[in-house]
Amino acid sequence: MKKVLITAVLALSLTMATYAQEGFAAKAGFNLVTINVDSPGFFDTDDSELGVFFGGGYNFEVNEQFDIEPSLLFSIVDDLTSLYIPIMAKYIINDQFSIQAGPQINYLLEDLPDGEFGLDLAFGGAFNIDSNWFVEARYGLQIARGGDFGDLVDINTLTFGGGYRFD
Repeated sequence: MKKVLITAVLALSLTMATYAQEGFAAKAGFNLVTINVDSPGFFDTDDSELGVFFGGGYNFEVNEQFDIEPSLLFSIVDDLTSLYIPIMAKYIINDQFSIQAGPQINYLLEDLPDGEFGLDLAFGGAFNIDSNWFVEARYGLQIARGGDFGDLVDINTLTFGGGYRFD
């Protein structure tokens, strides 16, 4: 897991050095985390819980129609505290709207012996209220989870929040 985090930090640093920087953003909002457990022969269960997230990101302008925004988000849900690292490629439709997609690393901060690390495919959209304030919504669909029981547990996340982009 440490290698993955070091690689993510290195990739983020290289990206920051390569692209024109547009600005840091503080983010917060609500998330709905859905956990599906599928263990054939024993039990199947689905559970959804509402929580909050907060953190920040940095938007890198690649060109007029394409940005990249990695973020670091801390999620608090009743029974599941997590760290999310989405790296969103953003296609700019116009000055107000963008669509986004990309990988999202999630790391469970709970005391679990196994399966803390997950990888999601995240996609969504954003609306810029003005040059600083924005709202965004994103769905993270789990595509992999580590550990012996990773193939039996799916954790998917719907986030809705807003933020302020510093110039």
